Amino acid sequence: MRSAPLLLLALLPALPAAVLGQDTARIEVLNADVWRFDEVIAPGAQRLQGHVRFRHAGALMSCDSAWLYEDQRVKAFNNIRILHGDTLTITGRQLDYEATRRRAVLSGGVRLADPGSTLDTEQLVYDLRARAATYTGGGTLVSLRQGDTLTSRQGTYLTGEQRFIFTGDVRLRHPERSITADTLHYLTPTATAEFHGPTVIAQADSRITCVAGTYDTRDRRARFTRRATITTEGQELSGDSVHYDGVDGIGQAWGDVVAVDTANGTTVLGDRGRHDQRSGHSFVTGRARLLMRSGDDTLFLHADTLFAAPDTVPDKRRITARRGVRIYRSDLQGVCDTLVYTTADSLIRMIHRPVLWSGRDQVTAHHLRIQLANGRVDRLFAEGDAFMAARVDSTHFDQVSGRSMTGFFANNELDRLLTEGNSRTLYHATETRDSVRTIVGVNRADCARLLVRVRDGEVASVTFLTQPDAVLYPVDQVPIEDRMLPGFTWREGERPRDRSDILRRSEGPDVAP
Repeated sequence: MRSAPLLLLALLPALPAAVLGQDTARIEVLNADVWRFDEVIAPGAQRLQGHVRFRHAGALMSCDSAWLYEDQRVKAFNNIRILHGDTLTITGRQLDYEATRRRAVLSGGVRLADPGSTLDTEQLVYDLRARAATYTGGGTLVSLRQGDTLTSRQGTYLTGEQRFIFTGDVRLRHPERSITADTLHYLTPTATAEFHGPTVIAQADSRITCVAGTYDTRDRRARFTRRATITTEGQELSGDSVHYDGVDGIGQAWGDVVAVDTANGTTVLGDRGRHDQRSGHSFVTGRARLLMRSGDDTLFLHADTLFAAPDTVPDKRRITARRGVRIYRSDLQGVCDTLVYTTADSLIRMIHRPVLWSGRDQVTAHHLRIQLANGRVDRLFAEGDAFMAARVDSTHFDQVSGRSMTGFFANNELDRLLTEGNSRTLYHATETRDSVRTIVGVNRADCARLLVRVRDGEVASVTFLTQPDAVLYPVDQVPIEDRMLPGFTWREGERPRDRSDILRRSEGPDVAP
């Protein structure tokens, strides 16, 4: 029986539940080829068959057949289609609809479609009042514009915002990237993903781990507001807030920044950091610290800013520390204005008022170079007005000076010092009686080249490699001009005392000529 307006009006007295009129609690039947009661097949319901169409709360529903109950429930079968608003379409094989709750439950190959995306699942609950669709048995979203495919165990689609909320084993796949997350929001108009929980974003040349933030899948720009880490080709950059531009390969971090060079075994800490993936250049500033593992020990370094860049040797790095440089290692401490470390040759270069301490020995020069071997200090090169001093007591210092010095280390301590060019030495002869050490004389000598041997931080012997001009003074007869060599400055007050002391600003010299 084909429905018609006159027929529907004739049925109104007999079927008061069939027509909505102005009552939003009731369902309006727009069409049915056959409309009848069947107490055997559908007790208490009207049975509608063939091109069935309903309207309720602004939604149009169609199906092959349906049962309409007096309490305004509908059971619909085959070729289910719901149109809500101008853009939303939901299809499936079976529908249970409650008009009083404005709630539709669809099952059997359910598909939700809006402009630019489709969602497929086996069962879907759609709340017309909240304009929200929810599934709990797994679903797949395909973004037709961006080529993103998202899957999850549970999900909700807020149609007004065009926002998908995915939870439980969330995965986003794309030919250029993949995302796994605990909870992810996806905005279809902007193709933007928002993260709420542990998340991993993997691309061909980078990997991002985060807890909260956003990622624009179109321009590959990410903004993370909680702890996040970017890993690219042996480099890791972490921070409390992280920005990443996947197109330009620029990563920036703020707050408790950690930059790790996994290839070269260095870690940099600070308040702000930046890494350029394309050029390989990076910097960290704000309480910047470098931790460099060497053998069984670790070198701790602080500077205002730390820079890293590729070296001329493949896979090697050049690290530059600028302004207020302070270093600490159990066997070596130092201060300077600029420091450069190259991983290719394991060489540390210190310039601009550098000073080094090893045990009781202090070494200064215009430039200092430290050669590491197997993680240990192997040699020290002091160039330009080189000077070594070691405290004997509160007022006396052993001293050696020259144009250049080469220090040789053994067992992490300075073992001997070769001095060349206008070499001068002033060291104190001592004797010990009843456990009391007393200075008995002062050796003062000038020589073109000399070799100083050191034991326990003190001068043990001096060997003159060319003819010296030397004199031995009794301790109480040393001329004033021979008590300190020209250029002597004792800078012990600047020396870092431990790994945390590298953050202290250096003090002025303790003793100056």
